[in-house]
Amino acid sequence: MGMSRSLLRICSAFVIVLLLMGPALRASQQQKPKKKEKPVPREVQSFNGGILFETDGGVSELTCFKLRGRASAPTFFDDFKRIDDEHGTEYQSAQKTVTEFPEELHVSFEMFDVPCANRMVQPGPRIYLTQEMMKSLRFVFYWKRGVELRHVEKYKLDAATAELVEPYNAESKEELPKHYRWILDYKIPSAGVPLTDRLVLIIRTPDGHRAARVAARL
Repeated sequence: MGMSRSLLRICSAFVIVLLLMGPALRASQQQKPKKKEKPVPREVQSFNGGILFETDGGVSELTCFKLRGRASAPTFFDDFKRIDDEHGTEYQSAQKTVTEFPEELHVSFEMFDVPCANRMVQPGPRIYLTQEMMKSLRFVFYWKRGVELRHVEKYKLDAATAELVEPYNAESKEELPKHYRWILDYKIPSAGVPLTDRLVLIIRTPDGHRAARVAARL
């Protein structure tokens, strides 16, 4: 009976000590300095001269191409930078802050034949891009914001040329099919468009098949 009373007194004393220490522990925890958040590293990307873009495409399983281009505008992309830091994203043109594209973009790109992926594994016949194929393709531009695509109105094909690509084996007596490097230049209205939007080009065949899709983005 004496042992039980002694044990009860010890337990009671222990509970009292815990109750007294509780506020002190909580106070010490609250006084601990918070860990400093790591600063966001400052990143600077240069788009001097314009926005480059590139993709692969295909008209069929036998006709594939590479597309490379640039979206530019006179003086606007001179010393053009995108700056990302803890304050967000800022765009500068000639050291001045800008938020929108200029009134018009010049979009120039080239298309040239490359082997289709299936022909890289199993060689076989190829069909090069012809003038008839190029005329049948539909080139459509959009502005992309998030997942929304807005069709660009009143864009204009400014020039289209074809440069003959000389065969590697110029001395061959075989009649080799001619293939070309196709160069197209467009003018795209862009007044009031935020620099955060992306310019998307989609190329479609006459039957609606998507031959290529590429985006010019800052």
